[in-house]
Amino acid sequence: MACRAPTSRRSSQIAATRGSSVAAVSALTKFIPPRIRGLRVDPGAWRHMDRAALKHLLGRVLTYAIFLLIILGILKLVPRIWQDVKEGDPLDVLLAIPFEVVSIAGYVVLFWAVYGAAARMSMQGADTPARPLSLRESMQLTTSRLALGDTLPGGGATGFAVQFWALARAGFSAAQISRTTTAFLVLSNTVMTVMILVLGVLIGAGLVAGDLHPALTWIPAAIAAAVVVVILLFARRGRDFVPPEEGSRPAFTGRFAKMRTMLREVGDRLPPGAYDALRIIRRPAAAGGMLANPGFDFVAFYLGVSSVTEPIALPVMLMAYFIGQVGSLIPLPGGIGGVQGLAIGVLVAGGMEAHYATAGVLVWTGVALGTQIVWGMWQYWRLRKSIKRWQAEDADASAPVPGT
Repeated sequence: MACRAPTSRRSSQIAATRGSSVAAVSALTKFIPPRIRGLRVDPGAWRHMDRAALKHLLGRVLTYAIFLLIILGILKLVPRIWQDVKEGDPLDVLLAIPFEVVSIAGYVVLFWAVYGAAARMSMQGADTPARPLSLRESMQLTTSRLALGDTLPGGGATGFAVQFWALARAGFSAAQISRTTTAFLVLSNTVMTVMILVLGVLIGAGLVAGDLHPALTWIPAAIAAAVVVVILLFARRGRDFVPPEEGSRPAFTGRFAKMRTMLREVGDRLPPGAYDALRIIRRPAAAGGMLANPGFDFVAFYLGVSSVTEPIALPVMLMAYFIGQVGSLIPLPGGIGGVQGLAIGVLVAGGMEAHYATAGVLVWTGVALGTQIVWGMWQYWRLRKSIKRWQAEDADASAPVPGT
């Protein structure tokens, strides 16, 4: 019996290792239906998948293939890109930093104009009063969201989750967070949408310098025009819009249930948020922040490109920047990949060599992310202190008064 103890211990260790391996494989093959998932991975399992699982698998394979091709293309250009960066003008890079700081400050002011006034606005569906955010608290919350969105997996979604958490601690109800966030997103993307519309028409019609394919002028302009019309229609509807109670309507079923549910959610949240956006935009702070954020960020973008090469026509540079901003809507950390890929593509289509366009955009990206992360991480710790203060104030307010 004593001789068999090591063998028994070794067998248990092997079984534990095998169990962990099976668990790891199972985690990697979540897209395989349960009926064909087990201890043995069948290479021909795809033949037994239902249509939804197979489409999900093919989508992943296609995504990884495109990502691999992009990485291979960048690696091929890396030596030339690094040489362009090293030979660039450091003065332009240094000049880009203060412009990026002012751009973030404009974003903070816009945030304050929206959320700082939320408690003074008539919020439909709100059940608790919100604490109006000061400019300092708005800076803490906004820069923290930007920094966490740049550094953590999930990108902007992670940053917004932190923002929602902090707003809830500040006393905003779920209805207030939903409505004010919709208004903020409408305002923060207004300049981008309008500029794509105007530049697309001007460049496409040959009224300004620059030569771009119609796919980069008229088509983006048409999409931007449609977005503007939709926002205005929703804003008109939002004046007297009362959101339906949650659970009052039956859930969708069928092939497109998720998409139909998402569209219904957008239809419920966008009207009041768009209506609030049209009211908030009249405030000087909101208009100033809305213009300063992309305006000064574009100057930093222009300086980043000019640090490595001669910039091309200004309208094309503007179009590259604003089309690139569409990539920030992709849920990637800091929008990295989406913003840069679109901006580089437009610059190359406008006549700039690929290695120069890539180097210039990467210089600007480094300045922007570096500024956001340094500023945001510093403010994140101050935000935590503010949240503790809010909680203490709420505890004091809810405490019973002696003698009552």
